[in-house]
Amino acid sequence: MMSTLNLKLFQRNKIFMNMKIIKLTESQLKQIVNKVVNEQSENHISDDGTYMVLSNLTQMKNDIEKILSFKHQNDFPKLVTGEHAWAGDHLTTSKDDIEEVANFMEGYFEQKNLSEDKKKSNKLCSRGISAAKSKFKVYPSAYANGYAVQVCKGKIKGLDGKKKCSGSYCSGKK
Repeated sequence: MMSTLNLKLFQRNKIFMNMKIIKLTESQLKQIVNKVVNEQSENHISDDGTYMVLSNLTQMKNDIEKILSFKHQNDFPKLVTGEHAWAGDHLTTSKDDIEEVANFMEGYFEQKNLSEDKKKSNKLCSRGISAAKSKFKVYPSAYANGYAVQVCKGKIKGLDGKKKCSGSYCSGKK
């Protein structure tokens, strides 16, 4: 008769006996690992990755609607105060948590919209881009863009040999 421990070892070894041994180069292994890591990170930010969050939000919305449907019942006040104060306390802390997340998201998207608007409003002028492309071997680059901005602001002469403000950097200037 086989002991439980021996049976487990036998089953585990049987699994390993049925496995194939394959040889991988280091670069093949890195490719496989990168593929798995990328798939996991992509799933985290895709619709599939947010499934649980969206599901939880839907469930909370349904539960809130259910609780609100009882608000006109005579016993409702005593179910959220007194000996059942824990229910009211949970509602209050949940409200605080949800409000905190809502404020965080609202602030994030407001900031993102401001950043995108700022990027749109500070596009380089064509004079600056042309001057930077003729002066620098590598364009775009930090140095070339800095040079282009100075040309657009009229602080450096452009290809035409003139210092003049042009593009979105000149709002209100002439």
